[in-house]
Amino acid sequence: MLDYYKELLLYIKNKVSNKDNAQDIVQETYERVIAISNTQKIENERALLYKVAKNLIIDLSRKNKNITEIPFEKDTHIEKYLTEDEVIKQNQQDILMQELKKLPAKRKEAFVLHIIEGYTKEEVANIMNISFQAVEKHISRATIELKEKIRKKEEL
Repeated sequence: MLDYYKELLLYIKNKVSNKDNAQDIVQETYERVIAISNTQKIENERALLYKVAKNLIIDLSRKNKNITEIPFEKDTHIEKYLTEDEVIKQNQQDILMQELKKLPAKRKEAFVLHIIEGYTKEEVANIMNISFQAVEKHISRATIELKEKIRKKEEL
């Protein structure tokens, strides 16, 4: 299980801006996984470590209501020379991120967890403590709203 320590720490550091928080999350992740391994057999330790870490990151972000977004340094993610298609795609992503920030909190959370983070709708319902139907409704409305706003901005 310790073979994944550095890998897990790097993953968490990329998700959490504070180094101390990242180390705390790694430690708590290992504590929880070890506790689970004492009561049941773990088939895939690496997958469980990542799942627990991801849940702890979500819990931390919920506790820190002051944090409204994850810092993103555009210069480190965009090549110096982009093709026209890449510029259009980047522009759409910029519009998407701007409009995503404007969505109501629950709608945004459901959309991000399912579409961006890759959780199933059932997992999103459990994380958010809402019904499966509510998750579907939030994701559907967010998708429709975001597509419409992107279309309108592209027409300008």
